[in-house]
Amino acid sequence: MNSIKSADIGRKKKKVSKRIFKTSLALVLIVFAFTMSSQSSFFQIIKPAEAAGLTHVSVVPTTGIVNQRTTYDIFLRTATTATIRAIEITFPPSFDITHATQLIEREGIRSGSLSSSGSTLKYTVFNPVRVSADTTIRLEIASIVAGNPGTFKVSISTLRGNGQIDGPTSSSFFSIKDIGTNDIAANSITGSKITDNSITGSKITDNSVTGSKITDNSITGQDLSTGFTIRKTLHDDTIGHAHGWNPDTSTRAFGILDSDISGSSSSEFVSVMVRSGNPVFCAAASGDTGVFGVYCDSPPGNSAELNYIITKLPAHDDVASPLSASTSESAPSSASPSLSSSPQTPALPDIASINRQDDSASEFP
Repeated sequence: MNSIKSADIGRKKKKVSKRIFKTSLALVLIVFAFTMSSQSSFFQIIKPAEAAGLTHVSVVPTTGIVNQRTTYDIFLRTATTATIRAIEITFPPSFDITHATQLIEREGIRSGSLSSSGSTLKYTVFNPVRVSADTTIRLEIASIVAGNPGTFKVSISTLRGNGQIDGPTSSSFFSIKDIGTNDIAANSITGSKITDNSITGSKITDNSVTGSKITDNSITGQDLSTGFTIRKTLHDDTIGHAHGWNPDTSTRAFGILDSDISGSSSSEFVSVMVRSGNPVFCAAASGDTGVFGVYCDSPPGNSAELNYIITKLPAHDDVASPLSASTSESAPSSASPSLSSSPQTPALPDIASINRQDDSASEFP
């Protein structure tokens, strides 16, 4: 019996020794591994995986014109198989994406909605599913405005519920440019495409519009603004009489009332033509506000028609004569007396005087 017990005790001791040996060997191997490997390698093992970079990231604007609402095609290729819940696209600060909330088309991703915050557009997927790596995604987004010309890139990331999947990755460069003369096709800009009163003198370079650039017969009276020139006609009728035009074969000076007359000879020019049964020559003279004079070499006959054009004159400078110190403008001649704005004949003594002279001349041939 003693021999059997001794044998059992010996076997147990051997098993314990084997366990101790295995444990010691394992500890030695662990120490060896740490000795042969750097500390950074250990942390590399336990470090969480970083987001991968997207590939084939590009941006293609439909028209790369500055300050124009444009549709952009956004392309990217996934690097990681994952459930994509959102895609973020960050534009340079000079871009206006306030109204870029309309998705026109999509490929490679399920339907979703667009939102903007600052310079970042976010496409949020309604019912996200797992998207395989190397999947090409395209988003066609409308109403993006580039505020400056130049070359630009955007940054794109794919997101899961708790963080990034791939990215942020910069796109390739795309260009935005101003509209130059070479970008405009010949005869492509017509009058119907230009907003009324949008082209003013300050927008036209001095001496840039010459006769050779204006097509023959392309500018007619209807193309001229009434703020620049206007044509009017007075007949020998009630309306004409109310405005001072009352030809009667004896009167050759008239005070014409017109609210478009400012009264300043340097602000407007009036040219007149009288259609009468008898040939007459008439000229206009400046008057007060709302009135100008018409003087004829002989009295117009009954039913004579007065046609006149009022032209608003641009600002001008007096030019000194090389022959004298006087300016090119001289004092009004007494042959064209100033007029009063009153429609009453007594307030127009010069016109009345001229007509009295006609009466005297008829009495003394």
